[in-house]
Amino acid sequence: MSATPAPDRLAVWTYEEAGEEIPHGDPCVTDAERSAAGRETITARWQALLPGNRSRAAARYAAGGLPEDQDVMRVWQPRDPAGLRARLTEPPLAVWAEGDVLHVLWQGQADEVWLGGGVQPRLWPVAGTGDLWEASLRIRRLEEAVITVMAVPRLAGDDALPRVPDTRVWRGPRAAAVPAGTTAFLGRAFPPLRGTVEDRTLDSTALGASRQVTVYRPPGPARTLPACVLADGEAARGFAWSLESSILAGAVPPVLVVGVHNASVAARNARNARNGPDLRAQEYLPGHNRRRFDAHLRFVAGEVVPWAGERYGPIDGPWIASGFSNGAGWAIAAAQRRPDVFGAVAGFSAGLVPQRISRAARTARIRHYLAAGTLEPGFRRATRQWAERLQRAGLPCRHEEWIGGHDHLWWEQQFPVALGWLLAPS
Repeated sequence: MSATPAPDRLAVWTYEEAGEEIPHGDPCVTDAERSAAGRETITARWQALLPGNRSRAAARYAAGGLPEDQDVMRVWQPRDPAGLRARLTEPPLAVWAEGDVLHVLWQGQADEVWLGGGVQPRLWPVAGTGDLWEASLRIRRLEEAVITVMAVPRLAGDDALPRVPDTRVWRGPRAAAVPAGTTAFLGRAFPPLRGTVEDRTLDSTALGASRQVTVYRPPGPARTLPACVLADGEAARGFAWSLESSILAGAVPPVLVVGVHNASVAARNARNARNGPDLRAQEYLPGHNRRRFDAHLRFVAGEVVPWAGERYGPIDGPWIASGFSNGAGWAIAAAQRRPDVFGAVAGFSAGLVPQRISRAARTARIRHYLAAGTLEPGFRRATRQWAERLQRAGLPCRHEEWIGGHDHLWWEQQFPVALGWLLAPS
């Protein structure tokens, strides 16, 4: 089986993560479409891989420990259904640890169940039941971890947007304190802010469409402020809550945050479906669709920044570009291309980073705060590579890691730390 995608849009391929072989395909193609064309489906490949995955995971469970180059590994052992049901004290989701193994159990009717948040494997059905799904992960330094666990079930043929997932936040007994109250996308309510948050819609010449922005202005009288653009601006309220706590504590100077919403959110809401081109990746990652990336960068640098400066300014110094996941990739790329606008980067869990530093960014000595989790192997690796590239070039960069994964909780926690460091005197 191929480890890399074929050019055929109906093709199914596999990759390995955390010791498990995982089937994948073009996310814009449904299994129903593959089946109608007489092609192998992702579900069929997954079912074919499951016995081998279980066998290898059982051997790893029995062996104990982790390879030196791995921080998370899927393990498995046969479970008694009655014993598992006893764990569901707050159904439908249970999360618990045994030694260095994190166990997740979900109860419900589904054809597949994925985890989202800090760990993201597919749950396996529990043999002999029709409603129990499980995953077990051996995690290095589990006792220090903080992990958001979200169960996202799906029925075959259902392409509607998933409902609000069942969620737990698991904290190890030696975990560092993480501010409570995150996150907005989990449906949690925030305490009232002393600053202001408002949504605006801008008509964009560069995009040829309107786009929503969410703006956070910190408490206090009108004054000159440093400013930060946040990719995936629909998350700005959660970031504002975390940031304001640090501002009021005196750990971070007051900062204006302008969150620019991504294109995929509006497109998915309009279709009420999850399938379609990944417009977010096309706008955030220059290698996916250069025309869309360039138009989005013109929108942010040439339209959003001047608009915000006029409405909320004056702005103190160059802007900070910030984001998480693909949004971190955008923040890094934006500063490489427009160091005249963006003088610093706060990037968390960047998946794709440039192969080299632009001459303009090198001359401008763009500052970077970069961070990623130990449980997100590809994002961790890419983020570290970019940090090392900057450090070899002698450019100002701070690189941090947390014991956790691809998790809003950590991104929100890191945001004020990053802004505090980037805005400190050189």
